[in-house]
Amino acid sequence: MTQLSRRVALALMLACALVLFTACQDQTQYQMASAPTQNVNQVTAVPVTVEEEEPFDYDSYDPASEEGIGDDLDASGQVVTDLSALLDMDRNATVYNDPTGAPTMNSVYAGATPVIIDPIDKPTPTPVPPLTFSEYIVYDATKLGISFEAPTGWIVDDVEQSVYLLTNPDPSVDYQATERVSAYTVNTEYSQSDLAKEVRNVLSTLRADFSSFSPTNTATRSLLDKTGVYADFSGVTKAGQSVAGRVHAVCVNKKLYILEMTYPKAYTETYKDTVYKRFRHSVKITK
Repeated sequence: MTQLSRRVALALMLACALVLFTACQDQTQYQMASAPTQNVNQVTAVPVTVEEEEPFDYDSYDPASEEGIGDDLDASGQVVTDLSALLDMDRNATVYNDPTGAPTMNSVYAGATPVIIDPIDKPTPTPVPPLTFSEYIVYDATKLGISFEAPTGWIVDDVEQSVYLLTNPDPSVDYQATERVSAYTVNTEYSQSDLAKEVRNVLSTLRADFSSFSPTNTATRSLLDKTGVYADFSGVTKAGQSVAGRVHAVCVNKKLYILEMTYPKAYTETYKDTVYKRFRHSVKITK
């Protein structure tokens, strides 16, 4: 073979090798591009919206708002002085009821589920006749330096220097209602805490006349244009009479005024909505 032939054959061999190398390289790149690497540990996060509960604002909460403070104000926020309008507005007197006894539990067989039943002979409360007070007059408690309105015809006892007592001559049901007002000079203006203590002291004294006695917690309510403290009670006297009442105290210009009302429990709503309300909105300091 001539030298020229050898050169041509070598050139052809080099050309074929170059073509084969280029084809292999393109195939490898194609396979790598068509099979991308996947990350099996990758997790797509899904956003979740969590609504946070707004915390209760104890700093701005006013428990006195539940006790009728401001019930002497009209829609514009002005103090109402007209007595008839006040009597119509004041409809939120606290009502105290004795706790209801636990119902009879009937379990005939051992392991049986208790079943609540009402006895067939459960007593029905005896209805009481309606009680109304159609006329009121002004009672002037000169020794106490106050005046107020109460039903006409009530018996007055003002023998004590610091106490003015009214008694209903009608023993409705089996008990004669009373309205006792007292006034004492004190050394300082009483705080609500001081007034609450006075109310509890009066309740403690009243308890001695009862065989069973259940007072409520104290609460605030205005009297003589000041914030006072009051509490209700219910009980049975040693004579077997079912009685309820209210004690309300307030301090004005270093003078402590205390109202004690007692009445037949069956007429609790009547006395709160009439006699007590009339006193509260008509009492005035006269000296």
